[in-house]
Amino acid sequence: MSLPSPPASIHADFSAMNAKQLRLAQEEIWEWISAAESASYDDAPDDDVLDVAREALNEVIAERRALHGDETAPRGG
Repeated sequence: MSLPSPPASIHADFSAMNAKQLRLAQEEIWEWISAAESASYDDAPDDDVLDVAREALNEVIAERRALHGDETAPRGG
């Protein structure tokens, strides 16, 4: 079974996404990376493509952390 192309979201502007979009992008990229790393040698993507996907995943995670860090925690009263 041939590995599909990487998701288009690896080239997205993550800073323009809301929390839900970031979560969905993270899931999509993670699923593709997982499949790519499990693919047979003949079906595996070039290392450069996998590196781009991994970097995109790191950017999504960083953006999600920044987004959640900007939220103020509810205070009890």
